[in-house]
Amino acid sequence: MRSDPDIAEHEAHYLLVRGGGFRCAIPVEAAKLVIKAPTIYPLPNSEARLLGLAQIAGEPLAVVDLHALLDPENGRSGGHELTVVVRRPGGTSSLGLAVDEAFGVVTIADPRGRADDDPGWIAGRTTVDDRTVFILDPVRLFVDGSSG
Repeated sequence: MRSDPDIAEHEAHYLLVRGGGFRCAIPVEAAKLVIKAPTIYPLPNSEARLLGLAQIAGEPLAVVDLHALLDPENGRSGGHELTVVVRRPGGTSSLGLAVDEAFGVVTIADPRGRADDDPGWIAGRTTVDDRTVFILDPVRLFVDGSSG
């Protein structure tokens, strides 16, 4: 395998998405699928961030509102044009993230650290096109993001 000297070892590729007013980067190896928003069946007494269940390829999938994860006090964003199916690294389970837009794949090098009040599923922050981007940790997203 040939190494490119212009690419730093710590660079990684991410799917850049927007949920409400927030932009997030999902590691491409965890982003299994991007689809048009499926029909979602609400679950009674669930938190605002859990939109409900959808059926993808014959399997049930919990769908979480990305905006509500980042801004729980203001709740759901409403748009949800797309759903990104995120695969749990090292596992077989998946989670749907309801997003408003997917911009494509970006390369991010050297993301800044987390803020003190960031939830555990935010691995860091960076800037893309002069906008703050939250880098999601897909392992922690399954632990902290999908449950109460």
